[in-house]
Amino acid sequence: MEYVNLLSNKHLDVLKEVGNIGAGHSATALSKLLNKKIDMMVPHVKVVSFKELTEWLGGPEVVIASVYLRIEGDIPGSLFFVLSI
Repeated sequence: MEYVNLLSNKHLDVLKEVGNIGAGHSATALSKLLNKKIDMMVPHVKVVSFKELTEWLGGPEVVIASVYLRIEGDIPGSLFFVLSI
């Protein structure tokens, strides 16, 4: 089943908020470790295929830093946390 078709804007907002909270905690921890101010922006949430992700980031030759998380269970999928270098 294509679970992606079942996602509403409300679902995407929840994903964005979860990402924002996690990124905020990470920024706070990094700030304390480095003893420096860390600025961050609200994460962007977009549901795409792996091919679309590659194109959206600028193509396969573009160097990025990423965390990949495989999701299993009732709604399987993958999550990428992507940063430009």
